[in-house]
Amino acid sequence: MTRGGATEDSLQRLAEAIGILPRWHHLSGAEQTTGPETQRALLAAMGFAAASDTEAAETLQALAAETAARRIPREIVVEADAETAFPLTDVTDWRLELEQGGTLSGTAAETATIAPPAGLHRLVAGDQSCLVIAAPKHAPAVSDLLSTTDEGPRPWGVTGALYGLRSDRNLGVGDYRDLGDACRGLGTCGAQFFGINPIHASGVMNDDVSPYAPTCRTALEPRHIAVDCVPGFADCKEAQRLLHDNAADVVAAGKGDEVAYAIQERIQPQILRALFKTFNDTGRTADFDAWRQARGPALERFARFEAISQCHGADWRRWPQDLQAVGSAAVENFAGEHAAEIRYHAWLQWLAENQVGNAQTAARQAGMGLGLYLDLAVGVRPGSADTWADPDCFAKGVSLGAPPDGFNPQGQVWNLSPFNTPALRKAGYRPFIETLRGVMRHAGIIRIDHILGINRGFWVPENGAPGGYVTYPMESLLALVKLEAARAGCIVVGEDLGSVPEGLRGWLAKAGLLGCAVLQFEKEGDRFRDPCAYAPSTLASFGTHDMPTMRGWWRGSDTNLRRDTGQISDEAQARAQQERSGERAALLRLLEDKGLLAEGGALEEAPVTALHRLLAGAGSDLVAVQLDDALGNLEQQNLPGTVSEYPNWRRRYRIKVENLGQEPGFAAIAEIFNAAASADATDTAAEKEKQPWM
Repeated sequence: MTRGGATEDSLQRLAEAIGILPRWHHLSGAEQTTGPETQRALLAAMGFAAASDTEAAETLQALAAETAARRIPREIVVEADAETAFPLTDVTDWRLELEQGGTLSGTAAETATIAPPAGLHRLVAGDQSCLVIAAPKHAPAVSDLLSTTDEGPRPWGVTGALYGLRSDRNLGVGDYRDLGDACRGLGTCGAQFFGINPIHASGVMNDDVSPYAPTCRTALEPRHIAVDCVPGFADCKEAQRLLHDNAADVVAAGKGDEVAYAIQERIQPQILRALFKTFNDTGRTADFDAWRQARGPALERFARFEAISQCHGADWRRWPQDLQAVGSAAVENFAGEHAAEIRYHAWLQWLAENQVGNAQTAARQAGMGLGLYLDLAVGVRPGSADTWADPDCFAKGVSLGAPPDGFNPQGQVWNLSPFNTPALRKAGYRPFIETLRGVMRHAGIIRIDHILGINRGFWVPENGAPGGYVTYPMESLLALVKLEAARAGCIVVGEDLGSVPEGLRGWLAKAGLLGCAVLQFEKEGDRFRDPCAYAPSTLASFGTHDMPTMRGWWRGSDTNLRRDTGQISDEAQARAQQERSGERAALLRLLEDKGLLAEGGALEEAPVTALHRLLAGAGSDLVAVQLDDALGNLEQQNLPGTVSEYPNWRRRYRIKVENLGQEPGFAAIAEIFNAAASADATDTAAEKEKQPWM
């Protein structure tokens, strides 16, 4: 049946062909249908014309014709060094151009059998070509990078907030020297890694302190540069003067309970500018110049963006029209006229990378087998450096988000641009690969935020249409993660919380990625799962930066916060507190069953030591201790769904960074994890407990 020359179901067929799910399920199990309004908005976001049935039919017909004309697939994923039959539809000569250089070639009728080495190769047959991703069978495992045994202590580490590290010498915000100092203290206590918030560049003109809303995921955050570790600092009189003149503000910044972003943002740039002038005046710039050249176009695009944004604002979509195209003549002219400023922003990246590298070296020297555990944010802001540099590779007019759930009844809009998968494929996945390489460069372990996005993303149109799910090329993306992780010698953790598609966790485990076993969520009915039963392919923890601390959870402080910030009503808060009361009782039963509770003790406070003993027996390959829990903090780092209603990303630790390893609460917890001989708790745990309540 036709209507106006277009098939009646063209829009539906086109949407499914592009990867828009026709239906999906809430966490509650209720089925949702993706309607025409949403389909048209999501198709437009990817650049497909479908405003009418006729347009949808024409677009669908063009796609079908393009597919029919292909003699080889658009891309092929294979296991490295394993013989694979590559499909060819005609008798033709073929060649495989290897990433390492050289080619393999031959003639085949239907298939070409090749065993390519690991890498990103290109198969050429006649006038067509395709990307070949040859990846190892799985990403590096914990046992590949650490010497572990079933009888030995479970490898463990610490997670915290870089911005919240306290020291006498930083400018009010934790910096990369603090990071190295923290690793030294934690490493000498037996921690194998220190995990921090994302350190992607936020943008010189951006005033949002959230580390999960960056401008660029291949560049590092300059605000964490330690000015007193910059080469030439000791000889730069102007830098010394600026630090001296602002000494009172620096002291004041170090005393508060919240991160002093305003003070740091006023003082640090002045000092860095003075140091940059001294650096150029010395003439000893060869190392930087060579590094800059080696980093190539990605660095230059970012540095140009930063320089232009200082003239025209943080969002390139509001720049003069002739500067909005990254390769325009206007941008080239700007680069020529502002070469020194662009050089400055590239220099900041050089400093940041060297200081992060030094922190990783300090971690390894302190005995950390993995060292830095870095976080890869799920996306970038719509007007960011990344979307300016590769506009076709990002969807337009939509934001990443999440459908309604128990924590966010209205759903979430994150104001982050998703990758436009058809365009990303045409680009050979270059922006995704560059992002992986950037975060893995100085890490022994990384966390991919919202790993569900490797399978599908929830896109919310800006025009008010309901959101819907768009599928991603999971096989290709997972292969790229495995390939880059193997190259970097890096463990990968996927944050797999929320509405997880069926079968995804199995795919992640098969690929060698660790999932998350968060104790607060690990329940079966009204009982908590014993951590010793957690799957090995997980990283276990009590919570995350988006969740209450141990003390906060025990008190139900998070339910009070959600009520006080207007997220839930008084009635809903009362129900949540009642539910929490039942959860506390269930957790106490588990602790009692494991013999981890001593006689006596006031149950008004969280049994922090007992809970860490419980985690120490987890069956997970890795266990993470939250620094907030080790220090007995009540407040969580971030309250999802709030902007100014709660001091998100501003909580500072009470202990100075150089004293973390000696802090009694943390030292006691470190002793627990270092002494844990197996996943099974012993009957004598309660007898050994000297201070069960904190």
